Order: sequence, then C-alpha cells, then structure tokens
Amino acid sequence: MDDSHSGSPRTLRGITASASSRALRHCAWADAKFFDALATLPEAALDARYAPTAWSVRQLAVHIVEGAEWYAYCLRGRPWTEMQAPRDHADLRMLAERLAALNALLLEEGDLPDDRVTFDDEDGPRTVMRSTLLAQACLHSIEHRTQIACALEVSGIGGVVLDDYDLWAFEVHERI
Repeated sequence: MDDSHSGSPRTLRGITASASSRALRHCAWADAKFFDALATLPEAALDARYAPTAWSVRQLAVHIVEGAEWYAYCLRGRPWTEMQAPRDHADLRMLAERLAALNALLLEEGDLPDDRVTFDDEDGPRTVMRSTLLAQACLHSIEHRTQIACALEVSGIGGVVLDDYDLWAFEVHERI
C-alpha cells in the first residue's frame, strides 16, 4: 500500500494503522466488558474449570492481565507487578482496572511505527515487529476469555456468551 497519497493511513506491514488501532480498541472494550460480566457471577464461578487439570477462571483471569503486563514489558521495558489470582469480586475489579491501564498502553503502542522491538525473555534477547506483539496481545486475551467461557459453560454456570464480545458486537458498540 502506498503511503504517499494525501489522507492515506500509515501501514503496518500491510495492515493500516487504523485497522491495528481498531483491533486494539476491540480488545480493550471486550476485556472491560468481559471482566464486568465475570464480576456479576457468583464468586464460586471463579473456581470453574473446563477440564479437571485446567486452570480455574481465577487463574485464567489473572493470566490475561499478566499477559498484558508481559507485552508492556516487551514494548516499553515496564517492570512486573506482583499479582495474585482474584479471591472475590473486589479483586476481580482491581484486575480489570490494571488491565484497562495496560490496554491503554497497548493502544498507544499501536499508534507508533511498526519498528522492530527488542526485549529479553527466558531464552535471551528477542527481536520482533511491534505489530507482532500487539497482534499477539489481542489473540492472547481472546484465547483465555474463550477458556473462561468454556469453564463456566462446562461447570453449568454459564453467564458469558462469547458473541457479546466479538467484533460484530464491537461494531454495534462503536456506532452508539
């Protein structure tokens, strides 16, 4: 895509900045709405699992936030925050607030050029494109929201319909 035309969006290796920003906005919106829904369920729902050895909803919820922290570390070198799995609705709301702040950081990163980003992980230094980290941040959250929805459904609790958080629902939300 040629960026030289007036009014043309900046591209991120074939994906426009507006598309990247939209995906990140969707992720932030879905995360917020999803954590709000979890906070309306009985606190016992936090113990639900989709398989006997799978992580519980409480473990998956904190992992979503820890993942967002990992991407913030990779992109900006931000230090880790010690987090605990939520014990109750108040803890869940605190996690949701932390996730909202991290999603805001990811949105800011989506406005930057798609440069190479270098960070240290357990295998040593790694270099990837910024867009790779941002895409993975969205996919990571979706994956674990889906596991939570499955855990709730398998446990007979329900209360989370994934269609309420998809891009089509976000499109309707954006028009409001």
